[in-house]
Amino acid sequence: MLQYAPNHRYHSTFCKNTAPRLEYVCHVGEDASSMPRSMHEHDQLCEILFVYQGTGIYMINGKRYTARKGDLIFYNSRTVHDEFGSIDNKLGTYCIAVSGLRIENLPPDHLLPAGLSPVQSAKDSFQEFFHLFQSIEQEARSHIEIAHYLTMALLTKLTAFLREHGIPENQPVPTLVTSARAFIDKNYREDLRLDDIARAIHTNAYYLAHLFKAEIGLSPMKYVILRRLGEAQNLLINTNMTITQIAAQVGYNNSNYFQNVFKGALAMTPGEYRRKWTT
Repeated sequence: MLQYAPNHRYHSTFCKNTAPRLEYVCHVGEDASSMPRSMHEHDQLCEILFVYQGTGIYMINGKRYTARKGDLIFYNSRTVHDEFGSIDNKLGTYCIAVSGLRIENLPPDHLLPAGLSPVQSAKDSFQEFFHLFQSIEQEARSHIEIAHYLTMALLTKLTAFLREHGIPENQPVPTLVTSARAFIDKNYREDLRLDDIARAIHTNAYYLAHLFKAEIGLSPMKYVILRRLGEAQNLLINTNMTITQIAAQVGYNNSNYFQNVFKGALAMTPGEYRRKWTT
């Protein structure tokens, strides 16, 4: 028999007198992975995804990534992201969201340090991460305290993993499109037009539309719509707000028009979407 005596003089991953809180855990299987989440962000949440099978496309802060089995995806607070869904119809992911995350030398609700890619390969730690995500989901159904401590363990392991094995991100050169996207992300609830966006960044509307489509893959106004719908999806899943309230919150004064736009983009009404994801 081997016996190990741990050294209790360790430096905690989390700042003193703070503890992250598990807000939700989501298991997205093959049946749901075909339902894309439009662009959205979380003000006071950090999300971590784990791809346990298949391949999917993700847009993170305006850059497109392909994530495969064994990849971890990190969304710090206020990271604009969307999930296009599966490439091969076999995408399976786990997602946990935590609030109150305070790690030394990082902003609140940040797990991914600056300069690292938001998509990281778990490498030889696949089984360890898979079992942790799986266990958090199972315990969250009936033993939330156990799920909480498992989440603490996962975050501690992820912090060490990123410190030791984190892959740097190729830093993009800021462009007009970067400025335009930042302006839209801040003002998408307003009655924006293409001319408003172009004027804000001091360029020609036609030129901006051409550049934006080439870099992002969408027109500026399509991006506005997806930002609105993404936040609407977020509110439908995570709040009890009425559909009329949500419509107003994301920039639609007419609830019926909002519902028509939503159904046109997602092939289901906001009410159907809410029932699909929360029951």
